[in-house]
Amino acid sequence: MTVTPASNIACHECDLLVAVPPLAPKQHAHCPRCNHLLTAKRPDAQNKLFAYSLSALVFLGLANAFPFITLNARGLEQEVTLLGSVAVLFTEDHRLLAAIVFASIVLVPAMILCCVAYVSLAIKVGRELPAVRTCLRWSIALAPWNMAEIFLVGILISFIKIVDLADVDLGLSFWAYTLFTLGVVLITLNFDRRELWNQLDHLHTRAAEPTHG
Repeated sequence: MTVTPASNIACHECDLLVAVPPLAPKQHAHCPRCNHLLTAKRPDAQNKLFAYSLSALVFLGLANAFPFITLNARGLEQEVTLLGSVAVLFTEDHRLLAAIVFASIVLVPAMILCCVAYVSLAIKVGRELPAVRTCLRWSIALAPWNMAEIFLVGILISFIKIVDLADVDLGLSFWAYTLFTLGVVLITLNFDRRELWNQLDHLHTRAAEPTHG
């Protein structure tokens, strides 16, 4: 009987090095010092990540194809699109700010979704696809730069002031971006870097095993 050794994980909250044994489905490992969640083995997590990432990418595409909100004030109507708001910053000579906003609410989330979809696809098909480990590293490194949820919360808060000045109609783009943000949240809840690395290591080990004719 082969016993899989425990792996060491540094707690992200208190930096305590914890030896975590292999987990069974639905098991969670918490830091003994601060009770921070270290890792979890969630059932069917890879299929969920694949489905959520593809769905979120579709919704992100729709969010950029239709009006985000429509403002009506004193008989004047103006449509605002998601990318249009970035374009306004650019034309007002706030180019650096425009680039940061575009990257944090569109580009970075899209890159994370593509990387997660690619990694989960490799695990689903049982093959270590080219550059799959690089994609996993990028998805982890870019995660702190994803501001989709913060942007949506900021929009909802701004509605409180806007409704006193004009009539606001929420466009299809707004609802698509809301569903996209929900998909990003669901990916975050099911994303476990330790489990993903273990799955990729398993694929690498299996590919390296000699085949017997």
